[in-house]
Amino acid sequence: MGALVAGYILVSPVEHVPNLCSASPETGFAEFLGQVLESLGSRWGEVTYWEHGGVSAPSIPTSACVDHAHLHVVPGSYDLRLPTGTTVYAPDAPAMLEEHSAEWRGRPYLMLGSTGSPCALVEDVGVPQYFRRQLATAIGKPDLWDYAAFPGEANVRATLTLLRDFTTEATE
Repeated sequence: MGALVAGYILVSPVEHVPNLCSASPETGFAEFLGQVLESLGSRWGEVTYWEHGGVSAPSIPTSACVDHAHLHVVPGSYDLRLPTGTTVYAPDAPAMLEEHSAEWRGRPYLMLGSTGSPCALVEDVGVPQYFRRQLATAIGKPDLWDYAAFPGEANVRATLTLLRDFTTEATE
């Protein structure tokens, strides 16, 4: 739901956690995420990804729109920007989770990366769907950022077709 472009997917851990930094290292999620990003990158070229890392405390305003961790992944490169603040960098999202989870698991954050650049993490600014707003503007549809109001059914169907074709090719 809410695919702004064809190929827009969410990658979530099975365990219920408010942000990816809270995912237990024993689950192997960071390794799985690395495999997903590598696979999609080999298929689609550059992919851009982000997380609006929420927290369990409902009184803290965050950019997260649901209370279960998920990484947004879209094919292509977009001019998405982190807000200003002290930023932590890692080579990619799996490395970010492995290297910085302990210090960020209880704090709201914004994480942004792509297959063509390092992954960066900064304190959340509390703007709902922060990166979705930027992506909607980047694709020339600035009013369609809200996934609940604009579910993007055509792009969801196109994403399912892309993934079906991808898995068919992988098994041939």
